[in-house]
Amino acid sequence: MFRVLFLTLGVWALLSHAAPPRIGLQFDKRQAGALPTLTLPYATYRAARYNPNGDIYVFKNIRYAASPVGDLRWAKPAPPPQQFGVQDGSYGPICIQAPIRGPQLTGPGADSPVGQALNQFLGGIPVPSFKNASEDCLFLDIYVPAKAINNPSLRLPVISWIHGGAFTFGGKDQFQPLLPFYAGDGPIQQSGGNVIFVTSNYRLGAYGFLGGTTMEKQGLPNAGLYDQRAVFQWIQDYISLVGGDKTQVSAWGESAGAGSIQHHLVAFGGTQDPLFSRAVLESPAFQLIFDRKGAMEKTFQNFTAFAGCAGQGVACLRAASAEALQKANTAINTQGVEGTFAVGPAPDGNLVRQLASLEFASGHYTRLPTSFILSHVSDEADLFVPTNVQTDAQFTTFATAVFGPSPVIAAIEARYPPVMSTSPSNYTTERARLKAVLQEAAFVCNIRYLSDAYSGKNYNLQYSVTPGLHATDLLPTFYNLNVDLSALGQQVPFPIIPGFGSFAQAYQSYLTSHARTGDPNVYKKTVNVPPAITWPKPSSTTDGDTFTNVLNAGNLGFSLISDTQTARSRCDFWQDVAAALTALGGYAPPGSVVEQNLVPLGGKDPSANYA
Repeated sequence: MFRVLFLTLGVWALLSHAAPPRIGLQFDKRQAGALPTLTLPYATYRAARYNPNGDIYVFKNIRYAASPVGDLRWAKPAPPPQQFGVQDGSYGPICIQAPIRGPQLTGPGADSPVGQALNQFLGGIPVPSFKNASEDCLFLDIYVPAKAINNPSLRLPVISWIHGGAFTFGGKDQFQPLLPFYAGDGPIQQSGGNVIFVTSNYRLGAYGFLGGTTMEKQGLPNAGLYDQRAVFQWIQDYISLVGGDKTQVSAWGESAGAGSIQHHLVAFGGTQDPLFSRAVLESPAFQLIFDRKGAMEKTFQNFTAFAGCAGQGVACLRAASAEALQKANTAINTQGVEGTFAVGPAPDGNLVRQLASLEFASGHYTRLPTSFILSHVSDEADLFVPTNVQTDAQFTTFATAVFGPSPVIAAIEARYPPVMSTSPSNYTTERARLKAVLQEAAFVCNIRYLSDAYSGKNYNLQYSVTPGLHATDLLPTFYNLNVDLSALGQQVPFPIIPGFGSFAQAYQSYLTSHARTGDPNVYKKTVNVPPAITWPKPSSTTDGDTFTNVLNAGNLGFSLISDTQTARSRCDFWQDVAAALTALGGYAPPGSVVEQNLVPLGGKDPSANYA
C-alpha cells in the first residue's frame, strides 16, 4: 500500500515539475508527410491536411468554446476545457439544424422535404444537414499559407467568415470536400498566400436566437452573436501563433452571416469594439423581429411547450434532453407562416438595443472599422416569396404574421397597393407585390443603411451574373481552380462553367485586395479576361436618392452603374416602418427614439417597455 502511495506521489511530483507545453507551432519537416501542430494553452491540434496546389495547411475543428450544454445553454460561450494529447481535427459536429419554409423554385412541390432541399440547392443556398449535428459544435477551422507556418513571425491579414443559412441552418464546412463552400483555399491562393482564413460554427435556431422577456431575465438572447464574438476574441488571442495580424481582421459574411456583422456594428449601441477593422457584407439579410413582450415571448413559450417545459422557463430547458430540444427547434421553424422565420437576431435591450436600422439612424454604431465592401445580388427576394400568397387577403395575412397586427400594415398596403383593387397598383401579380416588400424590407435596404452610416469608407457592388439569385455570389467568392473532388479521385476545376473561372478570379481579387489593404483596387486582377476595372467609392445622384459608381459584376464582366434598388426613397419608408413598430411597442431606447410620420403614437411612450 505504501509502495503504491509513494509511486503515486512520485508521478505527481514529476508531472507538477514538468515543463509546460510550448505555446505555438511545431513542425518537423524531416519526417515525410509530417504536418505541423499548433499548441494552445488548452489543447494541441495537428493540421488535418496540406493543399499542395495552394501551399496551404488546414487546421480543422479547433474548439473555441466549451460545449454549450446543460447550464451553458443560452449562456455566454465559456472557455474551452483542457484537452490532453494531440487532437487531429476529426471531431467537430456542425450545430443543430432545422428546415425552413422559404425558397421556392419547384412550384407546388416546394412543400415536400425533397422540394425544400431542391429549392435551396438550385438557389445556391446551403441545404440543411441533419447528419453530424450536435449542440457540441463551437469549433473553427484555420487555413494558413505555408510561408506563415514556416515563419510565424509574419503578420498576415486575417479573414473571418460567418456563414449564412437564415440563422437556422448551415455550418463552416458542411459541403466539403464536394464543394469549396466555405473553404479558405481559393481566397488564399488568389491573394498569393498573403491572407489567413478562419471559418466557424455558431449556435443556430432556438439554440442561438431564442428571445423574449423571459429569456432576457433568465438566459441569454442572441447567443449565436456571442459565439461569433468569441471567435473574433479567439483571433485576437491566438492568431499571431500562426502568423496572423490581429490588427488587420476582416469580417466576411453572406446573408445571415452578413446580417450578423451588421449587428456586431451596433452591439451595445455601438460602444463595443467589434474586433475587426474591415468587412465584406454580401446580401445582409434578416427578418424584422422586434416585439419582445409579444410575438418573441410567444415564440419562447411555444418552444418551451414543444420541449416539454411549458411554464417552467430556461432552467427546465437547460435540463431537458437533447432530443426534446431538437424536436422543439424543428417545430417552431416549421409551424409558422410559410416564408417567415421564427427566430433570428432581435432586440433584447442589451446587446441589440433596437432594430439595427434604427441604431444606424440614431448614430449608435461603432466608427472603428475603416473600410467596407457592401453588396447585393440583382434578384435577392425571388427565392423567398411563398407560393401560397395569391390574393390581397393572403398578402395581409402574411404581412400581419411578420409585422404584427398594427396600423403599420395599412401603411405597407398603401405603399405597395393591392393587385385586386380599384387603387392604382404597380404589380400585376400578388407574387410581384410581395417580392417587392421582401426585397426592400429584408435585403437591399440594409445596404442603404450601412452605406449612409459608413459613407466614405464603403465600396458598393451589385452581383448580376445570371440568374442573380440570392447566394449565387458565393460561387466566385470561394472559387478554387483546384478542388479535390474525392469522389472522383482527381483535381478538377470548379465550377465547370465555361469562362466563369476567369471572371471569378477577377471578382475574388477585389475581395482579397480589400482584406489585405482596405482597398479592392490595389491587387485587383487587371490582366485578365474580363479585367477587373477600377472600382471607385459610390457617389449619389444630385437629389441624393440613388448611389452611382456602383460596381456591377455581370455576365459580360465589370462595369459601373447606378443602383436603383437601394434608393433612399425606397428605404426611408422601411426605416419609418421599423421606427413605428418600435415606438408603438414601447421598445425604443431612451434618448435614441427615431422619429417617424408613418402612424400616430396616440400619446404612447415610445420607451415604455424598453427596460
